Amino acid sequence: MSSAVTAALNQPKAALVRSGLANGIGTVKPLDDDLRALQQIGTKVRFARNMTIFNEGDDASFSYKIISGAVRLCKHTANGRRQIADFLLAGDYFGFLQFGTYNFTAEAVSDLVVMCYPQRQVEHLSQTMPSMGRRLLVLLSRRLATMQDHLVMLGRQAARERVASFLLKLAERSGAEEGEAFDVPMSRQDIADYLGLTIETVCRGLSELKRSGLIAIPNVHQIVINHDDDLHHAADIED
Repeated sequence: MSSAVTAALNQPKAALVRSGLANGIGTVKPLDDDLRALQQIGTKVRFARNMTIFNEGDDASFSYKIISGAVRLCKHTANGRRQIADFLLAGDYFGFLQFGTYNFTAEAVSDLVVMCYPQRQVEHLSQTMPSMGRRLLVLLSRRLATMQDHLVMLGRQAARERVASFLLKLAERSGAEEGEAFDVPMSRQDIADYLGLTIETVCRGLSELKRSGLIAIPNVHQIVINHDDDLHHAADIED
């Protein structure tokens, strides 16, 4: 068990509650059999901003669903550099179907609430409930597809295109329409480490998109896409 999760599980009862699978705004959705089974083994845990949930190489003792907040999955190199492989938002699952140890380090981008599931019990459910096993495989397939798309982006897109693509995908995941503000919980450095750029290049790319009128930046943690089609063009993506 990771020390971070152990500490979280030892928090006062007010910060740690046996709970059902709530969505990102705190209301409970109707549960099918799979989700009801997960509910019975899940514990709600809170992590503070920038707290490590688990490190690469730790025993994969738990898997998680984000209730609120955001998580970054990253690799830290021996020379102190960091590459972020993915950002996870409310409703996303992570840490499932690991083979013994975690492949990435998971860190809280912001104050975070997750459902925490003991891995052995999840594995038992997937063996005894075929629909659960299929659902977990679908989750894994989607995560792999997302990471493959990320690799393609890093390999073929210029800096400004990467920034535009990132904003489009974040807006899509947030359900924001053209002209609606959406949250950007990660820092500019986080975005740079995800896009394989320097923080200066990310800030310059955002400023250029703002000057061109494609986006507005109400504050450091919000973006508005003013012209969706034009931003797709800037990202070299066919709408």
